[in-house]
Amino acid sequence: MTDRNLNNKKVVITRPIERADALADIIKDKGGQPIIIPTLELQLVESDELHYIVDNINDFDWIIFTSPAGVTSFFKLYGEKSIPCKIAVIGVKTEEELEKHNNHPDLIPEKFTAEGLLKSFESIDLNNKKIALPRTLSARKVLPEGLEVHGADVLIAEAYTSGIPRDTSGILELSNMIINSDIDIVTFTSPLTIKNLFEVVKTEKPDEFNILVDALKNNVIVGSIGPITGKVCKEYNIDTVEPQRYTVKNMIDAIIDAVN
Repeated sequence: MTDRNLNNKKVVITRPIERADALADIIKDKGGQPIIIPTLELQLVESDELHYIVDNINDFDWIIFTSPAGVTSFFKLYGEKSIPCKIAVIGVKTEEELEKHNNHPDLIPEKFTAEGLLKSFESIDLNNKKIALPRTLSARKVLPEGLEVHGADVLIAEAYTSGIPRDTSGILELSNMIINSDIDIVTFTSPLTIKNLFEVVKTEKPDEFNILVDALKNNVIVGSIGPITGKVCKEYNIDTVEPQRYTVKNMIDAIIDAVN
């Protein structure tokens, strides 16, 4: 009996180009054809708040990294040395990026979401603790607000921006591919990967937006890395395939289960 796989299906990767190769390798290893069309573009930012955190890291009790980009941006300023305070991370890839800089997390939530991290902090005294949070300013407020409810003093530092790619031609081509059933599966790994697709089509080809939504419902399998991303799809009644554990590998395994 042969292992189940993607059976040569065409699978679109919409995550930022810097993070696409690892997912592409998983898709190829599982017998699929990866097609990289980023709908999200990252750019590192050296904000005043990030400089402050780097210069005063000894004053903080915790630093929380919610994405690999936040780690990269921090260490670009901080240099290759140990972080003296405790470190929490969300997600396997964030942990891997941290360990590239010879630092190791003290806390990783079971569920790779802001809510999952807040649950992990429930047994930890955060009253009057200073927490550094380098991330994109477009991220949800659930994490900093939840930490503050537990008594923490949170400093958010813009470490990168995550927005619509400057060249939107690839996104418009992706819309056409979905509408014309030229692909089999499209994957979304953050809310902005789907929101940006919708925003570009609404702005540049508004007459095609409803056609695109219908095509996502009927023409392709939509893979979502987890419920926060999937919620955006569900707002348009688009069904998604989601894994129990929120990693790209588990997402692909869940898609394989769905197509076999």
